[in-house]
Amino acid sequence: MLTDAAQRSTASGAPLEGHDAVAVIGGGIAGLVAARDLARSGARVVLLEAEDDLGGRVRGESIDDVALDIGAESFATRGGAVAALLAELGMSEDIVNPAHLGSWVVTADAMRAVPLPPAGTIGIPATPLSWATLRALGVLGACRAAVEPLLPPSVGRTGALDEVIRARLGVRVLDRLVRPVVLGIHSTDPAEMTLRSVPGLAEAYKRRGSLILAARDLRASRTAAGGAVAGLRGGMASLVTRLRDELDQLGVTVRTSTRVVALHRDDTPAPAASGPAVPEGKRTPGLWRISTADTAQLHADAVVLAVPEHIAARLLGHPEVTPAEVEVVALLVEDPRLDTATRGTGALVAEVADAPVITAKALTHVTVKWPQRGAERAAGRHVLRLSYGRLGRAPETRELDDRAATARALIDASRILGLELSPSAVRGMRRRVWTNSTISRAETPGPLPPGITLAGDWVSGTGLASVIPGARRAAADTLGALHRSVSGSTPTGEVHPQR
Repeated sequence: MLTDAAQRSTASGAPLEGHDAVAVIGGGIAGLVAARDLARSGARVVLLEAEDDLGGRVRGESIDDVALDIGAESFATRGGAVAALLAELGMSEDIVNPAHLGSWVVTADAMRAVPLPPAGTIGIPATPLSWATLRALGVLGACRAAVEPLLPPSVGRTGALDEVIRARLGVRVLDRLVRPVVLGIHSTDPAEMTLRSVPGLAEAYKRRGSLILAARDLRASRTAAGGAVAGLRGGMASLVTRLRDELDQLGVTVRTSTRVVALHRDDTPAPAASGPAVPEGKRTPGLWRISTADTAQLHADAVVLAVPEHIAARLLGHPEVTPAEVEVVALLVEDPRLDTATRGTGALVAEVADAPVITAKALTHVTVKWPQRGAERAAGRHVLRLSYGRLGRAPETRELDDRAATARALIDASRILGLELSPSAVRGMRRRVWTNSTISRAETPGPLPPGITLAGDWVSGTGLASVIPGARRAAADTLGALHRSVSGSTPTGEVHPQR
């Protein structure tokens, strides 16, 4: 657990040699960051990842030698946590900014397509009477939103996010702006969220008594969810590569293709299905026994669970959680008309009640959004990323073969961009299904057993700007608990890198 962990003994005098001090389960960004901080502070760490590669939802692909992110393709700049980590990793010079072209909102029946007006957070218009907002909401909708600062703060103070937005800003703001943005960012309907689900929003609203004024404050302070973003010149997957290299240098044991099937306190019997039981005389109270799918077992003084919510629930014996799925379909298209951005850097798709003709929930025009990567492609060749899968529904492409999924994505891209793209223009495709954690009304997970710490987006919030500081807190909390078990001292909660 600390640099002299192998020398520590339990209260009974049994040595800890042969035990891994901290097991980090999950090799996504949360697990990699937590493992790095633990190792830099002297912990002996083993990282276990069920997939054959690290990175979780940060994953790189290529189509015909054109590199792309098939998972997360940017990070929010709010708070500065991601930039701070990149500086520690020597990657500050790799940070790139997207083109300042803005995004659009397109209705699923393709009847309306308008630029997203300037917003402070989750689509709340910061300037409700601007031309962009009038275009998106119409005169009545914009005027309804503009009177919001005059409403008493008590109006819509409590309830689900959709209820608060409807009460204070009106149904057009909810349906045309907030709901598409929230579904695109959080893969969750506003009905399943509260103001506190959105970083900084509840605090700003309490301070200002108005969502419009709170949105302006958040926009000015760059703390808004869905606000300013940045990326990496080599793609977000280059962050995974750098973190993996650091773990190797720090001596962290990394085991991929290792699925954890059970966690047990080492002073309790293991079920027969989890592998051979540890003989009674060999158990050391207070340690965790980790069983993997290949019946192997290892022991740890503490465990960081950096896995999706449904996996954490299974390992902790909590009620079953049904995960949401999102599929990303990326197309390489050769069409010179795409050299001129028709819909900015991409578009979100607002649902309609009847006869949707667009099944994707969002499109990112990758090669327009990230012009710094243009050297990787010839003129007229563009990457379009489409996302499928709304709350409570499987991705519409989930059961389609590659040919049918390509055809579906091309139709949706044509309708979103307002251009008829030919199937003969497609030079390749990549697809990936992701399990998405959703943000619900629940504020915190249930009670945790001693020695277990949680990390990941379902704990900290969506996006690397929330996940990275959450993972670092999880590492600090774990170190603090280990300090207490060793010396009985009160931990500082700080992570102290080795020099």
